[in-house]
Amino acid sequence: MMANYTKRLLSPRYLSLLFLFLLPVLPGCEGARERIVLLGEKGAIEEAAGRYLEAEVKQDYRAVYESLGPSSVYRKSNTYDQYLAQARGAPGRLTGYKILRISRLTENHDRKSYPGIDRFVRVEVEVRFEQTDSKRQTEANYDYTFIKEGGKWYKG
Repeated sequence: MMANYTKRLLSPRYLSLLFLFLLPVLPGCEGARERIVLLGEKGAIEEAAGRYLEAEVKQDYRAVYESLGPSSVYRKSNTYDQYLAQARGAPGRLTGYKILRISRLTENHDRKSYPGIDRFVRVEVEVRFEQTDSKRQTEANYDYTFIKEGGKWYKG
């Protein structure tokens, strides 16, 4: 009796049906793996985002620049002195922030275009900007991309 049951469970027809039922669940397995990895990385991501945002609020230009990923497009095409001139001439500045959510952690699937980057993540932040001339405050939600390279998280 047990032999017949095992034989039926391993039959190609039964395995095909089982696969059809599991097919919609399989993409969720990847999402679950992502969430587990995100849980392990969350503290480091929050720390990197907080360091970057706090440097923006304090107008610590050196710390802002150093928070940018070494392989980010901006940092690769702008020296610190170029960044400093742009930052000092900006029409406004960040005066406050609150990190709302960290999500969409993904592996780098394009090593050819981004060879130094291991992972990407989305950091949703409520930010407050102040216009330099009018001192008018504006609040908005903003999504920042952070990247992991060389074992460390940076603003992308």
